[in-house]
Amino acid sequence: MLPILLSLTTCTFQKETPDYRELLLQAVTAGDAESGRVLAAERNRLIARRVLDEVPVDYDELQLLARVIFAEAGDRLHGDEFRACVGELVLNRVASPEFPDTLEEVVFQRGQFLCTLQPEFSDLRPSRSCAEIALRLLEGERRLAPQVLYQSQWQIGPAYVRFFDRRLGYTYFCESVYRDLYTQETENGPG
Repeated sequence: MLPILLSLTTCTFQKETPDYRELLLQAVTAGDAESGRVLAAERNRLIARRVLDEVPVDYDELQLLARVIFAEAGDRLHGDEFRACVGELVLNRVASPEFPDTLEEVVFQRGQFLCTLQPEFSDLRPSRSCAEIALRLLEGERRLAPQVLYQSQWQIGPAYVRFFDRRLGYTYFCESVYRDLYTQETENGPG
């Protein structure tokens, strides 16, 4: 049995509620998709039964988002705020009428996230920090407006936020030029 699933079995045997968030993060950083899927399914089952007061998360989406954050924002070059903006931009695209409707389609959309073209992307093991950020974002944490859909080294639309790096210069997180698609949502709140 895999070590992460063994931790789950030990907690269950001792009648403790396992820390599913921690175990999921361990699975993502270890690249252990088999354990991660089992853990996510059990966690989501307990959430549906209202045993846990948390937000359900799909393991494969968590792993993919953590990989994109790690590949696009690195672990040392940029801080957590920058990494969170990268991940949130991906989720904003999923929710946007301008982009595909699933995380996988957005990430692998032709010409968008060049890191996905690298052969090592599918085996990439994201850092703990990137996995934590991805989990928080999938659970609903937000800091960007929903119309922030672009990341670039130059301003390609109304800039929402920018970051400076000595090596790369400025990176801009920009809003869609089709702001009217998002006005009702931002004025009335999500939904």
